[in-house]
Amino acid sequence: MRLASLILILLPLAAAAQDSGRGRLLYETHCGTCHYERVHQRIKSDVKDLADLRDTVARWASQTKHNFTLDELEDVVNYLNESHYRFGLPPASRRELIYGAELMSEQELDDYRARISAAASDQAQSRVRTQHRERIRERARTRGVQIAEPFGTVRR
Repeated sequence: MRLASLILILLPLAAAAQDSGRGRLLYETHCGTCHYERVHQRIKSDVKDLADLRDTVARWASQTKHNFTLDELEDVVNYLNESHYRFGLPPASRRELIYGAELMSEQELDDYRARISAAASDQAQSRVRTQHRERIRERARTRGVQIAEPFGTVRR
């Protein structure tokens, strides 16, 4: 009886600790104000394994104005691991870089992918990308967020 009670108490805690959706929300709310998702896509990273990722998240969490619980920190770690680092996970089927993805909803990402796929030529895709960048730059400006430009891009 005691074992069953203990399991019932600990089971929701284990589920909450593995909530990468909550981790994404926490990351976007508290971490995304200072840096953006692309920082995790650097070729040379100090994060070499899951323990490094946990240490890095804990170290940078103190820079936010939010007092993270241990479960919240673990949720952020799980989100970053699933979305970027993939330590101990199978490789993602496809990595895509969409300009300003960190400022877009899942529906907006799907709509953008559909517009790119529907473009009949390279020129049409280029027009879709240009319009998309203009919208994202305006969104970033209104939110007071700086967005990284792709390598080699010169903004005028």
